[in-house]
Amino acid sequence: MPPKKKPENNANPPLYRIAECRDCEALNATLRARILCLLPGDIVRRHHYLGGRYENLHVTLESVPPLRVILDLATAQAAHILDRPKKNLRLGWWLNIMQPGDITFPHTHDAGDELLSGVYYIDVPTDSGKLVLTQGAQRLEIEPRAGRFVFFAPDVMHEVTRNESGLPRISAGFNVGPAWR
Repeated sequence: MPPKKKPENNANPPLYRIAECRDCEALNATLRARILCLLPGDIVRRHHYLGGRYENLHVTLESVPPLRVILDLATAQAAHILDRPKKNLRLGWWLNIMQPGDITFPHTHDAGDELLSGVYYIDVPTDSGKLVLTQGAQRLEIEPRAGRFVFFAPDVMHEVTRNESGLPRISAGFNVGPAWR
């Protein structure tokens, strides 16, 4: 079930790229159920405490084994975008659970050796927030959709608008960098 490449926007170079995970509805349902049942002990680290919540939740892959499929797809797509062998890349990841009323504040991911950043949407209720990418005068809003990957450069400022739905929105964020030797 490799991601299906979507047409790019007209920016030069593209501000972002989108890929879709085909036939991932059942996988996303399994992921959603497992993530919503995580126990406090399953979360090994919380990061970015802003607006009264931790934006990044780090869990072990053993806590959510089906996520391995998505992370492998993300790494393969990143290798294609970066034109590098997959074996030469490493992927760091986290979960983001936006409850009703939550936002994700503007930030970048360019503090280290990141080459590419991205998100995969697992569960996206209607009106649960849009991904906003800003670079210079360019500001784009991207509608999230379950099964969608969005890839962008780590230095692109990004945020997520308020979750106006009555349900949590679940995604997996990631950074891709060179493999450690």
